Amino acid sequence: MLKEERQYIILEEIKTHNKVYSSLLSKKLDVSEDTIRRDLNELANHGHIKKVHGGAMANPNIPAEIKHYNITDKLERQVIAQKAADLISDGQVLILEGETTSVMMTDYIPKDVAIIIFTNSLLIASKLFHQKGVETIFLGGQLSKRSKVTVGMDVENALRDVHADLCFIEASSIHETLGITEGDRDKALTKKAMLKSSSKTVALCLSHSIGRMEPFKIEEANNIDIIISELEADHASLESIRRKGVQIY
Repeated sequence: MLKEERQYIILEEIKTHNKVYSSLLSKKLDVSEDTIRRDLNELANHGHIKKVHGGAMANPNIPAEIKHYNITDKLERQVIAQKAADLISDGQVLILEGETTSVMMTDYIPKDVAIIIFTNSLLIASKLFHQKGVETIFLGGQLSKRSKVTVGMDVENALRDVHADLCFIEASSIHETLGITEGDRDKALTKKAMLKSSSKTVALCLSHSIGRMEPFKIEEANNIDIIISELEADHASLESIRRKGVQIY
């Protein structure tokens, strides 16, 4: 189990019971108490919990800036990002769409691979600039100041000359009937162009986005090759998508 997965479970336990014990967490998560103590220390150092003798509890004095920051969501995205990076291998050509989980994914790209990455994200291009072995090609176009990604016809035209092995996109909504949809028309068109330029598509999706619908359609669910969520692949809430023949990680 990944560290992020353990910490997500710990936070959920504290949210439910207000307090957790290191010994019980060790048995529940099948790791040593030393591992649990390191997790609790890390969460406490970031202000998310309060360490107490034998375990931890909810932090009653959590600062406002942390209270309003969705740490659970961050941990979920980190789990997805690491699973996604595990699909990367030497020699691949990738398209990496530039939303939050994709940006996190760059932290887990193996350091010893030689790959080519096309991206519309300034953040991703900047993070990968100095990584040896990664050739980064930035897809220019209209820049969204809010999300620091390019969208529009220039990006779509550039993608027509690209053929990638894998395309990673973030799916803010997946519905078993309507497929992947998006709330922003320009982003939807850009993501659609990315899918067309790749042999396989990997959708990065938080579990609470499954069953949601937004106005602009990107692709049918059964045309997505792989869906990665923070949940275990056999989780019951993923069954409606699994029935579409999609591989789930």
